[in-house]
Amino acid sequence: KTPFGSCYVKERHIPLYHHHGKWQLEKVLGTTYPNLQLFMSDEKTSFDLAKALFLDTETTGLAGGTGTYAFLVGLGFFTTTHFVVKQLLMRDFNEELALLYLLDQSLQERETIISFNGKTFDVPLLQTRFTISRLDFPGLSAKNQVDLLHMSRRLWRHRLVSCSLDSLETHILGVKRTYDIPGYEIPQRYFEFLQTGDGSLLVNILEHNLIDIISMATLLYRIHSTTELMPDECDCPSEAEGLANLYMKSKKHRLALHYLEAAAQLAEDHPHYSRILRQSASLFKRLGEHEKAVQLWKRLLRLQHDDLATAEELAKYYEHKAKDLKAAEEITQRALAFAWQSRSPQASALEHRLKRIKGKLSTS
Repeated sequence: KTPFGSCYVKERHIPLYHHHGKWQLEKVLGTTYPNLQLFMSDEKTSFDLAKALFLDTETTGLAGGTGTYAFLVGLGFFTTTHFVVKQLLMRDFNEELALLYLLDQSLQERETIISFNGKTFDVPLLQTRFTISRLDFPGLSAKNQVDLLHMSRRLWRHRLVSCSLDSLETHILGVKRTYDIPGYEIPQRYFEFLQTGDGSLLVNILEHNLIDIISMATLLYRIHSTTELMPDECDCPSEAEGLANLYMKSKKHRLALHYLEAAAQLAEDHPHYSRILRQSASLFKRLGEHEKAVQLWKRLLRLQHDDLATAEELAKYYEHKAKDLKAAEEITQRALAFAWQSRSPQASALEHRLKRIKGKLSTS
């Protein structure tokens, strides 16, 4: 019961020794997560798991918008002895105000919202519901946000076809769901409940939401444990490459190069290996170590003769840095031939480059 009426609340206290996939919840609670800062653009953002709230919604539609309701809001948080999952359910639309009130009460006790795609979907949707309901609850907009989807993509987008939570559970967390309801069926199932009043229709939905919340907790730990790997400890090329990109963003270029070297050694296919070499060459160029970049560009051209972007980088080096116009001319001519053959839009730029190089040669 609330000042705005009542809604249904289900609360579960899960002991910390509980295993979810490969990890115990105790591991999640016992970590401080300093490396999450690598993913955050705001350097002042702090993170304390004891003051964080995991959040996941089930809605009447997947597109969002003003006509979409969050009929179930799942909230997860740690105590010293348990992981608590509190689920707020509106059994009809007239219980929305009570649900939003209870949500705000929980938010006021926390500093950070942890979600999976919450920045894009859950939080804007809930903010819209607060606005439409004309409730002046400040608890949502003032919170720091940790979105595990964006972090997961940084580490595993080149390894997995999809970085959905379902895919991450299967391939990264070792979680196997049984008798789970697909997410796209949930809105229709809720409407059937509204028509029939049959509470059994919601059982799988609440269980689905519960597993989402627990999976987010172990995913948080998995992401952080990955960021603690040193380059020689990496055994996944996608993770090594992802860590390299994070350290490049943090201006730690030397460390990023070590991760890229590890990723190159672990690369399982030609496109992945080539992409890592390009990143390494680009970083050496940025650091002013052009000879090292040149070696990588040459290796790339041996792997793929029609790599026009790499050929252009090498031509730029010979023209402007090494002042070897003959070498620049030869590389540009070869690249132009491939560009004509493939009808590449880069052909005109290569023609212009070749004309300029020939002009310089004629006056030297």
